Amino acid sequence: MLRDLSLDLEAGSFVTLLGPAGSGKTTLLRILAGIEKPDSGRIFFEGVDVTALPVQKRNIAFVYQQFINYPSMTLFDNIASPLRVAKKKYAETEIKRKVAETAELLGLSGILQHLPEEVSGGQRQRCAIARALVKESRFIFLDEPLANLDYKLREELRADLKQIFRERDGVVVYATPEPIDALTMATHVAFMRKGEILQYGEVRDVYRNPAHAAVGSYFCHPQMNMIPCSMENRESGESLLRVSQELAFEVSLDRQKLPSDRYLLGIRPHHLYLADPLNRMVPFQANVELAEVVGSNTELHLSHDAVRISLLMQQVERFPVGKKVTAFIDPDELYIFDSETGTFVIRTGNRFK
Repeated sequence: MLRDLSLDLEAGSFVTLLGPAGSGKTTLLRILAGIEKPDSGRIFFEGVDVTALPVQKRNIAFVYQQFINYPSMTLFDNIASPLRVAKKKYAETEIKRKVAETAELLGLSGILQHLPEEVSGGQRQRCAIARALVKESRFIFLDEPLANLDYKLREELRADLKQIFRERDGVVVYATPEPIDALTMATHVAFMRKGEILQYGEVRDVYRNPAHAAVGSYFCHPQMNMIPCSMENRESGESLLRVSQELAFEVSLDRQKLPSDRYLLGIRPHHLYLADPLNRMVPFQANVELAEVVGSNTELHLSHDAVRISLLMQQVERFPVGKKVTAFIDPDELYIFDSETGTFVIRTGNRFK
């Protein structure tokens, strides 16, 4: 169920609806496309109220998560099908030109005479996307189109889609639970949770300035660490954010800015290290619970005083489970959130004081 939701999408934007399963992404996408009707509220396309307009009369294209193609038709005829049923009559030469141009964009030129069952899953999904693009619709909606593809194919299609949609003047709305999709492709992101949009804005701004702990934690790859801490005052006037007896951070913020006794510390995994050559970071002892090699990176899952902390290394290394390590946290890269409401309070670092 969607609640009190308002969104204004700019022409030329690639908007990602991001959030976990059940957050309302697909429902919102289907309402925007006209597949479902809202119980209340209005939808406008370029200033025109389309709330009551059936999906067939909207200038839209929709790409589903499943590889939806006509199995008895070649890829060429699949891509051409929207043009052949359009109100505007296209000459066959025009259809061939448009299909050829779209197929070239998506790397399908050499297999247009194949049936869908004769090509790979990635090629079938490219065909479904090509069928949406060939219509030259002003509004394109994509519902987790990369979900059923393997890692390598998703990576390839991300790069292709980013390039293709960069040159379009309409609006692209893309629903996904994957933060990396938004980080690598989108111009704007709307983070959704339980039918609400917690934050909307340009990708860079939302990533750098999360308005809520849920946004900060989820919109990060790997997810941002959220560590409970207590607030202590020192005679010097500085504040001390304490995670454990060993791990605490001095922050040059007065009590008025941090009036509560409990907070959540948000720390991105790539702001933790296993060395401190500049001798400015805060050290702590931890045990390795799991070491995952992901591509050319290593994700270390650490345990410190019953607190779970993730660290991202931009190199491949092996760590046995149970190994004791000294890790370091950059004190200028801490996000502080209210422990009860999750709302953002302040970030450390000179430029944020």
